[in-house]
Parts: sequence; C-alpha cells; structure tokens
Amino acid sequence: MARKKKTEIKADNPAAHWIIKDKVVINGRHVEKGTEISITGERGRFKFLRHIYNPAIDVEWIDCYGGKKGTWEWRSFHLGRVKRVHYKKKIRLSDKEIKEQGKLDT
Repeated sequence: MARKKKTEIKADNPAAHWIIKDKVVINGRHVEKGTEISITGERGRFKFLRHIYNPAIDVEWIDCYGGKKGTWEWRSFHLGRVKRVHYKKKIRLSDKEIKEQGKLDT
C-alpha cells in the first residue's frame, strides 16, 4: 500500500473573520442550538446549529442538520428561506414538582 500524501495546512483561514453565533432571532422568535425549523422548498425539519455572518461580502446564513426521516444531512440556508420556527417540546411538571416549587418560592 502506498502512503497518503500529507496536505499542507493553508496559512490563511477563510473563516477567520466570520462572526459565528449560537443564538439568533428568526421571524421574531429566538432560535438556539437544537431548535427545529422548517425550510421553504425542503421536506422535513432541520435542527439549528449556528448562525454565521461574513462581513467581507455581507452574507449571512444558518447551518442546520436534518431533513426527511432517515436521511439526516448537514445543510446551510439563507435566513429568508426559513418558513417556520418550531418550539422545543417542554416536559410538563408533575403535581408533586409544582407543589415543591411553590414551597421553594415562598
């Protein structure tokens, strides 16, 4: 077997000047890592990973993963393609936990 060639790491990183955030507001809703969103023209739901802004060319996009069931993909979309922001499912508290919180608050 032949050895693999070692590739040189480029000194200039194109992503060095990008502004990367884990939270952003889309369609008036706060989106954080793991929030499900629907994209216009795409089937399935995608989970938000991060928001990226490139000030050099004034472009912004979001990185997501998801899609149709069984075929999860890593994708990037412009903010204008977001159709809907789905809220995370929140676990409902039991009656016992609600009473305990009431006792702690007083």
